[in-house]
Amino acid sequence: MGQFVIDQAEGLRRLLGRDFVRILTLTSSGNGVGKTTTVFNLATALAGAGKNVMILDENSGKGSLTSLLGIRKSHDLLDVARCGMSFEEVMIPGPDGIAILQADQGMQALAGLDELSQERLVACMSNIARPVDVVLVDTTAGSASHLLSLGLPAQEIVVVVSAEGDSITDAYALIKTMNRQYGKRHFRILVNKARSDEEARAVFDNMSKVARRFLAISLEFMGHVPLDESLRQASRLKGSVIEAFPLSAASSSFRQIADSVVRWPCPQHTDMSLSEFLQHLLRSDRLSPANI
Repeated sequence: MGQFVIDQAEGLRRLLGRDFVRILTLTSSGNGVGKTTTVFNLATALAGAGKNVMILDENSGKGSLTSLLGIRKSHDLLDVARCGMSFEEVMIPGPDGIAILQADQGMQALAGLDELSQERLVACMSNIARPVDVVLVDTTAGSASHLLSLGLPAQEIVVVVSAEGDSITDAYALIKTMNRQYGKRHFRILVNKARSDEEARAVFDNMSKVARRFLAISLEFMGHVPLDESLRQASRLKGSVIEAFPLSAASSSFRQIADSVVRWPCPQHTDMSLSEFLQHLLRSDRLSPANI
């Protein structure tokens, strides 16, 4: 009886205190959908809602978030494992207190790390000084080998899709791949560049019906971001649309989506820490198709 009371109290503490790291892996079937811009603006909206946000960026070159923001990249996740640097040393301070961890080289090298390097990575993340409430993983668009190793341990997988026909078809194919190779059965859909609420809902409804009928999986509508010139202008200014154009339709949408994320129910493993997430990544990367 006493142990039951202790367990019940611990569960209540986690529920009320939100003592866990929520991890969202955002992916898309290809370039041009606006995934990285979506990741950054969602992070900004979550930061505005009082959350400490870290972005784990798998992209490199012009497709990376640091390139989008005009920030010079100096270090990578791999520097923690092989050079003994701390996460604080490699993390890039972004706008609104967002922390950016570049991981394009590090993710590709995870499977080949020796045991000492793996232990160093996990230990460093365990000792990270900055509290983190939400991790947004920005995957390489359409890259199955690394994308799926990142998506495997994530608490939530978000597929960013635009309202164009090719994007919808390709997004469905990506969902099909993750379902068949990794048994994923639940995905959240974020419709970007929608011309209206009705168009966004129509895109989701069509995808949901097909997925339910042919794959027996469930899709959940996460929300939509309208086709808004303010987003393009904010990108040119190397900032978020919320900061540059707070009254724009896109800003309102990102705030609504962030509010809904904050209200999502606690996942089953509410005590997942950053170090445990990294341990999942290390294990899953060894099981990814590229390494079997």
